[in-house]
Amino acid sequence: MEPTGKRPRIVYIGRTRLHRNRANLIQTLHTVSAMDSLGAAVTLFLPPWKKGITIQQRLDELSITTPISVKPAQSLHSRWKIWPFIRLHRSILKEADAIYTRSPEVSVALSRAELAHYLELHEIRRLQEKNLLQQIIDNYNKGFIKWILPISTSAAEELKKRGARKERILVNPCGVNIKAFQSVSPLDVSRLAFPRILHAGRIGSNRGLEILKSIARENLGKVLLVGEKDKDFIPNRFVKLLSPVPHRDIPRLYDTSEIVLLPYQKNLATSNVMSPLKLFEAMAAGRPVIASNLPSLREVLKHEVNALLVEPDNIQEWITAVKRLKADTHLAMKLAHALRQEAPKFSWEVRARKIISLIISELSS
Repeated sequence: MEPTGKRPRIVYIGRTRLHRNRANLIQTLHTVSAMDSLGAAVTLFLPPWKKGITIQQRLDELSITTPISVKPAQSLHSRWKIWPFIRLHRSILKEADAIYTRSPEVSVALSRAELAHYLELHEIRRLQEKNLLQQIIDNYNKGFIKWILPISTSAAEELKKRGARKERILVNPCGVNIKAFQSVSPLDVSRLAFPRILHAGRIGSNRGLEILKSIARENLGKVLLVGEKDKDFIPNRFVKLLSPVPHRDIPRLYDTSEIVLLPYQKNLATSNVMSPLKLFEAMAAGRPVIASNLPSLREVLKHEVNALLVEPDNIQEWITAVKRLKADTHLAMKLAHALRQEAPKFSWEVRARKIISLIISELSS
């Protein structure tokens, strides 16, 4: 692959479906949009999506204003292996300045085809269970994977422990649309007497369902839940289940809340390496966060500096932390302010700039 001037041509291969509201789709589209706005010429290939769904509609729902090139590829559908896509698009892939993916399965297939590429890594445990992790590390050490971009330092360290050379690993956390959250009003500490306590995202036992239930039973505030939930969850008068909203309306949820909970549990498959979108949204919104004391979260959150960290499965600690923020409004405001000040470091533009700079540097060398 030879450099083609100042505007690198990048082929991004994704496996997420355009019609599904998943964090990986949100992250992919925002990253591609930011890369494009910074001068890269990115073509994003995705599996086919449902009829009636348009690219512009999805971009509008995600508050993405930069047009991007998205092409459906039937050969990326889950019913097919990756090989048909590579065979059909080999000439496009060879002509690109860089091939980028966040799919481990795509990466393995590209390596088998001896197509050098960049891999963004979001998980470790599942790859171990599917016997993919060692393949990825071997492909990386052989040079088929030019760089691995794990989303957390914890993930990077796991790779190194298993034999990945450290020279071509660049940590690049998830991001947030800073502009979308500028309309969120500053924390109103007067409402901490009976706060609205927000949990946004999937609602399940490995994401702290029992903790959310317990806080609600203590009548510490109004617990607001947004996301898919377990079938056995029965709301009570202290818990309000909010209807799903387009992602562009997520800032409004934070605007009508005072405390954000991130009760990820250790048995969550990605708990040891994650960089959750919801964390950066809470930061951009300027809301005090109570989060699980996990190594991956500690890369961003510091106890009593910009958040309160508690043991993931200790329900009493979670209850005590909520009570503490209710009683100490100065602490709540301090944490909220610190998070909002740090949020711009995790914008989609910052994230995309790291990727583009890396690719340009490789092309130059």
